[in-house]
Amino acid sequence: MTAPGKFITIDGINTHYLEAGARGGAPTVLLLHSAEFGGAAELSWEFNIDVLAEHFHVLAPDHLGFGRTDKVFDFCGQFDKRITHIRRFLEEMGVTEAYVIGSSMSGGLTMTVACRDEPDWPIRKLVACSGGGLSPDNDARKVLNTYDGTPEHMRRIIEVMFVNPQWAEVDAYIARRQELARLPGAWEATAAARFRAPFRAAGGRSERESLDYSKIRVPTLVMAGAKDPLRLPGYADELIAEIPDAQLYVFENAAHMGNIECAEDFNREVIRFLKEE
Repeated sequence: MTAPGKFITIDGINTHYLEAGARGGAPTVLLLHSAEFGGAAELSWEFNIDVLAEHFHVLAPDHLGFGRTDKVFDFCGQFDKRITHIRRFLEEMGVTEAYVIGSSMSGGLTMTVACRDEPDWPIRKLVACSGGGLSPDNDARKVLNTYDGTPEHMRRIIEVMFVNPQWAEVDAYIARRQELARLPGAWEATAAARFRAPFRAAGGRSERESLDYSKIRVPTLVMAGAKDPLRLPGYADELIAEIPDAQLYVFENAAHMGNIECAEDFNREVIRFLKEE
């Protein structure tokens, strides 16, 4: 990956982002990363951004609390604060229309925005990779949610998210994820999103859990790993059945990180989809 890291201040928040490709002539692709401990643009998109930049202008910001962006968390509304942060980022960058690609949490986040009567972002097309639908509270997710800061636990997280065990065996890769996961405030900001008061858990369903995906009115590509333990079996088929004219691509040899583990397939299919008339 050759895209340089940059910073911009968004409403007082020091926001880190990657940028590649030429502005002006090509549409902008907005890449939004996954939200595991240590999640960041530089890890989610390192095998994609340069290839996409051959065809598009690409922006890949770090969400609030993640990567090298300020560690800010709003206990009364972090979900919408993230959405507003990205909206303001696009405004400050002068982007009036974008192809939005979200991995995992960001895939679901983008679908939520697209379902709204008045979407917060100027979405032209949408790609959700391992995002959307409900997430099972299983052993695999418990591994993701209980990170204790050790390299050993980070290896377990990688083992859950990837099919090929070699990803968890590369010490340098684990060290890169450890660095981002242990930045001041990073653990706290990521862990806070997992908190849920027991008296709220018994209440009504959240917006994310009761989405009407039929309200998505932009071309949509759903991408899913065939061996993903972090999503319910068949969730991707249910999504495309609800979203008008949605397309589905399944990575046969990927779990939750198809954009990384099957990067060539991901890049090819995304470019094909984004260039379709």
